[in-house]
Amino acid sequence: MVSWDPALLAAPPLRDAEDRLPPAEKLFALRTLPLGEIKAIGFDMDHTLARYRAPEVDELAFKKAARLLVREHQYSPWLLGVEYDPAFAVRGLVLDGLRGNLLKLNRERQVVRACHGSRVLGRPEIEATYGRRRLAAAAKGFRSIDTLFEIPESHLFAQMVDGVDQGFLKADNYLQIFQQVRWAIDTAHRNGEMKAEILEHKDYFIPHDPRLALALDRLKRSGKKLFLLTNSEWTFTDGVLGHLLDGQDEARPKWTDYFDLIVVSSRKPAFFTEAAPAVPIEGHSHCFAGGHTAWLEAQLQAEGDQVLYVGDHIFGDVLRSKKNASWRTLLLVPELERELQLLEAKADGLRDSLRLETVRRRTLRRASVLYDQWKRNRVRRHVLGARLSPEATVALDHEAAHLASSAEALQRRAELQGLELDRLTRSIEAAFNPTWGPIFREGDDQTRFADQIQQYACAYTGRVGNLYMVDPGATVYAPVPALPHERVPLG
Repeated sequence: MVSWDPALLAAPPLRDAEDRLPPAEKLFALRTLPLGEIKAIGFDMDHTLARYRAPEVDELAFKKAARLLVREHQYSPWLLGVEYDPAFAVRGLVLDGLRGNLLKLNRERQVVRACHGSRVLGRPEIEATYGRRRLAAAAKGFRSIDTLFEIPESHLFAQMVDGVDQGFLKADNYLQIFQQVRWAIDTAHRNGEMKAEILEHKDYFIPHDPRLALALDRLKRSGKKLFLLTNSEWTFTDGVLGHLLDGQDEARPKWTDYFDLIVVSSRKPAFFTEAAPAVPIEGHSHCFAGGHTAWLEAQLQAEGDQVLYVGDHIFGDVLRSKKNASWRTLLLVPELERELQLLEAKADGLRDSLRLETVRRRTLRRASVLYDQWKRNRVRRHVLGARLSPEATVALDHEAAHLASSAEALQRRAELQGLELDRLTRSIEAAFNPTWGPIFREGDDQTRFADQIQQYACAYTGRVGNLYMVDPGATVYAPVPALPHERVPLG
C-alpha cells in the first residue's frame, strides 16, 4: 500500500476562514477589474516577480556606487566609510538637485516635509524655499524616487550633500553631486558587477515566495496568456527566474514554461513610446530582446484593456502602459505589507486621533458660534445705544462678558486639543518612518505617491503570489465612490 504524504500536495491546504484574507495578502482595486475579460497578463521582474532582500541589496548598490564615485570622479575616500541607513529614505520622495534637498510632496504637489542632506528642515525653512506653490517634479534638476532601486540613491545623495557642507567632499555645486550620484547608481546596476554578485549569492539576495509558482500556474491554467516584460538582460533574467521557478512544478520544469512570451532588455518606458526591433534569443523559441507595444500585442493577440500589466514602477510600468497602451495595470507595492502591519499595530492610536480631531472641530465650531453671538451683542449695544435702559445696558454687557469668556475658554481648549493631536500624530507617523512618516499619507492628506497610484493603477497589492487567491475569471470590485453627503448615516 502506498503511503500518502500531505507534504507532496501541489498546493498548500487552505486555512480556516480562508475567505477572510489578511490585508497583506489582498488585492486592492481602485477601478473595477473584470479579470474574466483579460486575455494576457504581463509581469515585470525586478521587485515584482523577484523580491530582492532589503536592505541588503540596497546596501550593495550604495557601496558599489560610492566606490565608483571615488574611483571615477576622484571623490575623497571619506565616502567609502559612510554607512548605509536603510531607514533614511522612502519611496515617493523627490530629489531637488539644485538645492541639495529631499522632499515629500502631498497630492497637490506642495512640499510638506524636507531634508537638506540628512538634516530635517523645519516648516519656516520649507516655506522660505518653496512656499505653498505646486512643484513640477519633472522639471530639470528634480528626480522622483519611484522605485525601490532608487532608495539607496536618495541616501547617497543626502550623505554627499552633508559631506560637501561639512568640508569632507569637494564639488562645484549640489547639481553636480545629483548628476554624478545618478550616474553611479545606474552604472552599478548596468556594469554587471552587482548582478554577478546577486547571482553568485541567489539564496541570500532572492528569497522564494511559496505562492509565486502557484499564482502563475493558476492564471495559465485559466486560459490567460502570460508574458514577461523586463528591462533586465537575458543572462540576469534567466539566473533570477531560474532560481525562483525552476523545479517548482512538474508540469513546468523550467521557468520559461510559465510564459507564452518573454521580452528582456525592453527599455521601458521607451518600449511603450518607440518602435524597436524584437531580436530573438538564440535557443529559446518565444524569447526576445527589445520590441515595442504593437509587436507584443500582435504576438499575444490581445490589445488595450484586454491586457493587464503587473509592475512596481509607477512611471515606467504603470503610467506609461496605461497612457500609451491603454493596458489595465496592477502596481506591486512591496512596502504595503509593512504599512499594513503598522496600521494594525497603531489602530488604537489612529482611533484616538480621529476622536480627538472630531472633538477639536466641535470645540472650534462652538467657539465660533459664541464669538458670533458676542459680535451681535456688541452690534445691538451700539445700534440701540441711548434707547436702552440702564438695566438693559448692564444685562447686555454682562452677557457679552460671559460670551467672550466662554468663547476664549473654548478656543484655549481647542488649542490644547490640537497640541495633543499633534503629539499623537507625530508618534504614530514616526513608527512608519521617523523622518518621512507613512508613504501614502501626510496627516489628513494623501501624498503625491498615493495620488499617482489612484490616478494610474487599476489595483495594487504587495506581491505577485497574492494573485493565487484571486479567481482569474472573477471581477475585482473597487469601492463604490461616494460624495461626502452620501456617507452620512440615514435615518
